[in-house]
Amino acid sequence: MKTTQLLHLCALPVIVLLFQRCEKPSNPALEKLSGSAAIESANTALSASPIFTNALPSIDNGSYYDPWVIRVGGYYYYCGSDGGRLWITKSATLQDILLPAKTYIFTPPGGTMYSGNLWAPELHYRSGRWYVYFAADDGNNANHRMYVLEGGSNANDPLDGAYNFKAKLSATTDRWAIDGSPFDFNGQQYFVWSGWEGTNNVSQLIYIARMSNPYTISGERVEISRPDYAWEKVGSPTVNEGPTPLISGNTVNIIYSASGSWTNDYCLGRLTCTNGDLLTKASWNKPNTPAFSRFGNVYGPGHASFVKSPDGIQSWIVYHSANSDGSGWDRRVMTQQFSWDGDIPYFGYPIEKGIPIPSPSIGSSYAMPIANGVYKIKSKVTSQCVDVPSGTTTAGTQIQQWTDYGNTAQQWNFISLGNGYYKIKSVASNLCLDDAGGSLNAGNILIQWTDNNNIAQHWRVQDMGNGYFKLINRRSLMALNVPYSNQTPGTKLEQWYENQYDAELWQIIP
Repeated sequence: MKTTQLLHLCALPVIVLLFQRCEKPSNPALEKLSGSAAIESANTALSASPIFTNALPSIDNGSYYDPWVIRVGGYYYYCGSDGGRLWITKSATLQDILLPAKTYIFTPPGGTMYSGNLWAPELHYRSGRWYVYFAADDGNNANHRMYVLEGGSNANDPLDGAYNFKAKLSATTDRWAIDGSPFDFNGQQYFVWSGWEGTNNVSQLIYIARMSNPYTISGERVEISRPDYAWEKVGSPTVNEGPTPLISGNTVNIIYSASGSWTNDYCLGRLTCTNGDLLTKASWNKPNTPAFSRFGNVYGPGHASFVKSPDGIQSWIVYHSANSDGSGWDRRVMTQQFSWDGDIPYFGYPIEKGIPIPSPSIGSSYAMPIANGVYKIKSKVTSQCVDVPSGTTTAGTQIQQWTDYGNTAQQWNFISLGNGYYKIKSVASNLCLDDAGGSLNAGNILIQWTDNNNIAQHWRVQDMGNGYFKLINRRSLMALNVPYSNQTPGTKLEQWYENQYDAELWQIIP
């Protein structure tokens, strides 16, 4: 379900400091940092990305929803709607995508079946031209259908050329339809969307059909998902919507939104097909838990699109969330990194608003800011080092903090994997820093383990400025943390949700 109403709240960036705390609150009050300001690099770092905080600032501080972002020709493009017009913004940086002036590309004429309630536009380059897919109606929601505009042919610039109405998109069964998204797989064009099974607004299902060209659906629709689990059924009518393909190798993932978009429990689910038979519902696996859901001060995260960092190394999710508890369709746009477990995307949890985040990397020295070599890892909050107890070589030993002695038990070999992650191996034991077998639990104590190439042993190094870093586990997307900022030598170290406290900040010292 969508709305054309735009609510306006002030969301101007403010500048604050990071506060040091000696406890780990379950839902801390968050302080904002300035967006996109340059930060100081540590002497061990190769490069540092600008820091920003969610939600993303916008030119008009208005409500934004159904974000569609692509990157082409060295720029990010956001395709959006104000309900009556479609527009595009262009930015060199993802975190500033809503700050440039809007280029309006389409205002429908009056008196048509697509004159009003323009929702969820998507911008795609297909078969040599740019196309924009959007839902619209004649003022009556029951008449919502999918439509497509055709634009220019410059593959590197979607703003080079005018957009003109091309066609209505409908399957043989012409039913209510929104949130359409085209994609290619194994040489075949497909279209996925959200629709009603009949003519009444009982529930929104996810459908797929073949396409014969970028503006024609060929054949009948096939249902691939309906609200099945409790987390998909909050609100009435029940909702599956916003399907977005995320393809890796021979695996097709469809990331979709579930539950009422007006509720705090709007969330993302995942459908996955690995056998290539996309037109058979049984081919699609749906996990029984959401892929991304409310956390802390982030309510109703949903309707996502996916882009790479400028260097092509990092994967980023762009989504909207409610501006505040219970604010429903008053939304803001958020973004953060996600990871992959093989061909399956893993999004973790929404990083709370106000948490400092390094912006998408613009080169390998930004994605991997530490040169290969041996370092000690020293806590900002305790000045103690990440330590292997007594330098033992026993796999499974829990990692601790200890007074800085400079011995091999506190020396760690950083080995870049070339994809934005490192292995971090103890010099004393030659075992890897590990989140204990791929645990997704906050508070899980970290261990050392035999090098097995599992992503539980992969770590993202985030340069947070002023000589400090966060270490983010690839499997859990959680940070290396000193529990409750405990000052006691021998305190076991854990993984925890990203926050703004010094317990997650570390010096990486040669």
